[in-house]
Amino acid sequence: MTAHTPSGTHEEEIWRFIKSRQVFTHGDVEAFCSAGEWKRTNYLRNLTRLNLVTLYQRKGNIRYYTAQDPATLSGDAAQIDSSALDAQWRSDTLGSRISAAQGITQPVQPWTPETPEDQKLWDLVRGQIRFTRDHVLAQKMAPDNKVTLFLRSLENAGLLRSAGYDNGKPYYTAFSPSEIMHRAKDKRLTKEGRIWTAMRAARKFTIEDLLMTFAGLEDEFSEKNIRSYCSTLQKAGYLKDTRRGRVTAQSLRYHLVRDTGPLPPTVKRVPVVTDANEGRVVYVQGEETTWATT
Repeated sequence: MTAHTPSGTHEEEIWRFIKSRQVFTHGDVEAFCSAGEWKRTNYLRNLTRLNLVTLYQRKGNIRYYTAQDPATLSGDAAQIDSSALDAQWRSDTLGSRISAAQGITQPVQPWTPETPEDQKLWDLVRGQIRFTRDHVLAQKMAPDNKVTLFLRSLENAGLLRSAGYDNGKPYYTAFSPSEIMHRAKDKRLTKEGRIWTAMRAARKFTIEDLLMTFAGLEDEFSEKNIRSYCSTLQKAGYLKDTRRGRVTAQSLRYHLVRDTGPLPPTVKRVPVVTDANEGRVVYVQGEETTWATT
């Protein structure tokens, strides 16, 4: 097989992964590499066209590929044990992420918005902790093909990172790990952030419990404000009233049933509740159902 030089960081990661294995499946690449679906699929397809990846065996619906010389392989692909390699790969990846979280960043290619559309899209993705590709497309700020090119340019520049999965959908972020930590710290120090932190620590609590937590700070944390915040979060699906039978308002007891992370849900004036951890609106007053519970 001829020499090959990957074109970007994600391609380089995929190439290192498949070259470290005797055989692999597309599912293996998805599980161990951070590239998005379209980049991963297109790159593997391109490697196949270049004869750098070949189909080794097919077992039912599972296809085993190899980036090695097929003549050097033999036996049942399903019986090849790669557990030690998998464990080492996970360990190396975790070490890299810890280093990144400690502020040891990797050099990235320079990138700046080239058009007004790029600037609008950049402001959109930087306005929330994480997002899906479908969410960006739904804003209709640019034609779909331009949105795709925009996200691809961010990924090539190392500015678009995987932010996990939710209900099978991949999420991305345009923030570095250190930026996310600083953003979370700033939000946790706000009034709502401190109340939210107290809720997460207690899990089950009353208004009186929160008032005791902020005793001596009544000017900043009034009963009215705390009660209003709790009431709105209950409507948004974050809190549940655990009272039974006929009880007074003073004995209202909450249970935090939706803990999405350290960033506090923000109540807007409408009022609207937004969740910075998920980058979306989860409740609007007047709506009969909430997104938080669907």
